Amino acid sequence: MFNSSFKNRAVTKSSLIFIALLMLTACGYHLRGAIELPEALKTMYVKGASPELSKAIRRIFRVNSGKLVATSGEAGMILNVLDEYYQRKTVSLSSTGYSNEYELIYRLTFDLLDANGNKLVSEQTIEVYKSYYNAQTSETLLSKDNEEIVLRGELYEEAVRMVIQRARSELKKTLP
Repeated sequence: MFNSSFKNRAVTKSSLIFIALLMLTACGYHLRGAIELPEALKTMYVKGASPELSKAIRRIFRVNSGKLVATSGEAGMILNVLDEYYQRKTVSLSSTGYSNEYELIYRLTFDLLDANGNKLVSEQTIEVYKSYYNAQTSETLLSKDNEEIVLRGELYEEAVRMVIQRARSELKKTLP
């Protein structure tokens, strides 16, 4: 009798989980950061990017079923990175003279070419900012360094999303 009751609960619980997942997909739920890539953006060649930017692009494309290709001939779109700039600025100081707050700035200058090498987006610059509080003590020093590394990665990913959004809007203009 106990075994039968346990099986019924397990089946009911499994059914509820299945129904909840089905409802999430029906309402248009997407994972955070998911972007629908147009066909021309599903394969991209990146030229002149830093290792950090390349890593962010790979991560964004992997999540969104895109593919980075090794040659420009295989690409539906070419991202030509003209300049990258990263800076950490002190925003405020504590009474002892240590930095309390930092602002991280990432600037990306790029243009986008279509598969035939024609300019789709002329030279543009994207700037993204993040700030964080940094109470420097011997106990928190390592965690604050890790926080900056995470925030820096988020800056790169945000810049990549903005590039994709600009490419999508240009593609909408050119397609009938």
